[in-house]
Amino acid sequence: MTMSDAQGTNTAAPPTESRSSNEQTIVIFVLVIIGALIAGYYLSTTLIPKPKIGIINLQTQVGERLEEAMTEEINYARNADDIKAVVLLINSPGGSASAGHDIYYQVRKLRNEKPVIASMDGLAASAAYQIGVAANEIYAKPASLVGNVGVIMGQPQPETLSERFTTTGPFKATGGSATAFLQKLDLLHADFRDSVVAERSQAPNPLKLLPDQVATGEIWIGIEAKDYGLIDEIGSTLDAIDRAAELAGLDNYDVVQVRDEYLASLEGSRLQSALKTYEALDAEPEFDLSSESQNWPSFYQLYIPLE
Repeated sequence: MTMSDAQGTNTAAPPTESRSSNEQTIVIFVLVIIGALIAGYYLSTTLIPKPKIGIINLQTQVGERLEEAMTEEINYARNADDIKAVVLLINSPGGSASAGHDIYYQVRKLRNEKPVIASMDGLAASAAYQIGVAANEIYAKPASLVGNVGVIMGQPQPETLSERFTTTGPFKATGGSATAFLQKLDLLHADFRDSVVAERSQAPNPLKLLPDQVATGEIWIGIEAKDYGLIDEIGSTLDAIDRAAELAGLDNYDVVQVRDEYLASLEGSRLQSALKTYEALDAEPEFDLSSESQNWPSFYQLYIPLE
């Protein structure tokens, strides 16, 4: 064997070493791919924020404080890019007609921008029900109390006025005759009825009652409400959240309280003012219609069960 043959033999790599090197390269490549996948999953689940389903609570009588709080929460939900849908949790007897109308119109505006599902708990009556019909769809439990479409009027009596005051015109003190106020009551009743009929006639489970049947003030349980088209589905709050996510096209999301998100966005005097509003709202006593007489004339969409 010549010298050149010996040198050629020494520089050639054995076949086993070549295979081992290729296998190591493949293993390293696979590990890099796996590491990249794990890192991507970590980023997608922890560092990149998930879209959110926002919860807005209507858990007390409808009045000025609730109107103020819900106005801020609805506006926040509308403007928050990460909140993709909203679920209204309703458990309320209703209350002020004017406050109820204001919240109703705000929910309608919200639903035109993001899916809104109403989830009715133990009670969703009168103004609270009207707010609920502004949602895209309504869920309720089998035993939920739903409906009570009607209006109550509180009218001042002339004899309660002090004799120290002199008025111009027969209705300056009271705002109108008893007959005139009854006409106003009828107008508000018809408006309430018509809003329910209009909203529910276009719902996924459309209304099956005549307008006059809707407006008797009757309370229905959830099962009846589903049969009559006053709600869309029987289901839990979780079902309502799932439906909101479906309408928003979400598979992976977080569920948040809009109140908490809104408060976290505030600071200084705005935060202190909002905290005072919520503190007063949470401490509100049970609605007592007789104690409202100083505010009359007033109209209420309120369920008052007989004692």
